[in-house]
Amino acid sequence: MILYLTHNDSPSGVYWGQVTDVVRFLNSIDGPPVRLVALVSGRTYRSSRRQIRDHCRDAWVIPQAPSISRWWANAATLAGVCAWTRPSGIICRGPFAADLALGMRRRRLTKRVCFDGRGAYAAETEEFLAPGNEPWMQTVKRLEHDAIHSSDFRLAVSRALVEYWRSHYDYAGEAQVIIPCTVSVPTDQSMASSTVQSAPAVALRGPRLVFSGGAAGWQSLGSLQPLLLNLLETQPNLSVLFLSRPDSGIAALAQRYPGRVDSRWVTVDKVHGELSGCDVGVMVRDDAVTNRVASPVKFAEYLSAGLRILISDHLGDYSDLVRRHELGWVCTPGQSLPRITTVDSKERDRLRAFAASHLTKEAHRASYQRVVDCLS
Repeated sequence: MILYLTHNDSPSGVYWGQVTDVVRFLNSIDGPPVRLVALVSGRTYRSSRRQIRDHCRDAWVIPQAPSISRWWANAATLAGVCAWTRPSGIICRGPFAADLALGMRRRRLTKRVCFDGRGAYAAETEEFLAPGNEPWMQTVKRLEHDAIHSSDFRLAVSRALVEYWRSHYDYAGEAQVIIPCTVSVPTDQSMASSTVQSAPAVALRGPRLVFSGGAAGWQSLGSLQPLLLNLLETQPNLSVLFLSRPDSGIAALAQRYPGRVDSRWVTVDKVHGELSGCDVGVMVRDDAVTNRVASPVKFAEYLSAGLRILISDHLGDYSDLVRRHELGWVCTPGQSLPRITTVDSKERDRLRAFAASHLTKEAHRASYQRVVDCLS
């Protein structure tokens, strides 16, 4: 058996796409069974357990020790799980889970560890999560260093992340695969499941932009607003949809451009239908290390819905990908903004086909097989 370990992650659309769907996919390829072990906050344990087991019925959902700063206190719990299951390997999401898994290897309760690196953790802590908290940042940096150097295998979400490991942590190995954040099913299946497309709140004949995401710091919602002000001011037939929770900046835009700015929050299963009613997906973020190595899942979601991408420069591997494959426009400081146009059916089909061949889990089956083979 292989365990997939998460620590302090809450149920969300990201968790379904990056954890439970991945576990399901790993169980579809050759190798030993893979079981999810989720250490979750005790305060929301009952709700988290119900939601996670709705998506992954054999998952072990366990209350974690209080406070993320006491991650190490979960070692005894994980040792009990390993003593019971005797896993040949553990895939660990993030540096805290990796530290726990490496402890199990030292105690000979598992043989091999794969670090599932979703980003630059110390940089994210310094830039967004706990700016100014130097002791905590150093703790995260130490755990990230150990996860990169001590794991038997590594999964990175972008080439930029591997280069970050090399430049900041002196990583010189080749025992890794690169698997970006993907949509869970092939594009044609996803389209078939979306039987109803969203209609704009106010019918407009011009192109429609969409921002899908939250207000977390790395989403750079504040930096996005000046760009949208420019576009709305210079392109009168343009409208914008925010698939986001209520925000004062969004409300100000809607008040300034009545009938052209719409905002709503929908459940995960309805996002694809909402996106399909738009033309261009917006991915404009601040130039931070966190974003330079990122692999936002909305890139795959936008393309699978047949949208072009309006993206900032140096966003993971995706800015160059947009340039090379003409998937939309890259916003470069000092250059004028592009003229946004509607996307015809032929172009939508091309964009969906690109997503199906590059940004689904099936497209990365060989890389997932390498992970399983390493841990078997």
